[in-house]
Amino acid sequence: MKMKTAQRLMKTVSVIRAISFDITGTLIDHQESIAETYARCAQLTLTDPPSAEEMQPAFRRAFKEASKNEPYFGYPGNEREWWKYTVRLCLEYTGKIDINEDEFNRYFYRVYQHFGSPKGYTVLPQVRECLKFLSEKGLLLGVTSNTPHRTIDTTLPMLDLSKYFDFFVCTADLGAEKPEPEIFNRTLFEVQTLLNDFTIQPHQILHIGDSLVADYCGARAAGFSALYLNRGEKSITFQDWLVAPTYPGKSNEDIHEHTIHEISQVVSFFNH
Repeated sequence: MKMKTAQRLMKTVSVIRAISFDITGTLIDHQESIAETYARCAQLTLTDPPSAEEMQPAFRRAFKEASKNEPYFGYPGNEREWWKYTVRLCLEYTGKIDINEDEFNRYFYRVYQHFGSPKGYTVLPQVRECLKFLSEKGLLLGVTSNTPHRTIDTTLPMLDLSKYFDFFVCTADLGAEKPEPEIFNRTLFEVQTLLNDFTIQPHQILHIGDSLVADYCGARAAGFSALYLNRGEKSITFQDWLVAPTYPGKSNEDIHEHTIHEISQVVSFFNH
């Protein structure tokens, strides 16, 4: 990172009162690809199971269609039923349209239980150390994420990460998602309430995430300070239909100057 960039970020750090994190792709990731999980579960439960290669485009198509038809994981409805609908669509897009209800339910249980277990996720490198350091610095920490309830209610506690966070803001609670301003406005309200200071401004909250569109541009458009965690080929975008909002000073140079490649770089900014 260039010296002038580091100096600019150091100046920003001095006014930060709270840090908001994205979850998947920033703090945690799947232990295997979603397509591999879906295919492996199919091997255990279905006759003539689709391959991971067939599952990959099918899941992307199903996830997009379900998100368009019933956005925000079916808000305010039944999140589990939303996933059931999505999984069924995925199978249909692989050509599996003749599965009976019993067979489908056995398959769905396998998939759904996998993503509710420790085998579904891994904590990304340096995340625990980073969160511990920032927490000990006295910063208010939380998550602002386009995730279902289960990620916050089950996955973060299961991975022993929830203890670091003071606030939790997610799509399924609000019926809004990044980069929409409503979800960032909720984060601002949470921070102001927890610190009992309603003079706190959006730029005093730093948001960090691995989506350029949802996390970086969305946060900046809401007035937040932000860092884009670019994990290169390791970053996977499923919500590829989202449109990046504009914000004052938006440019390739600005994005480059606020890009990090490892979460540990955040520690260096606050370690002065």
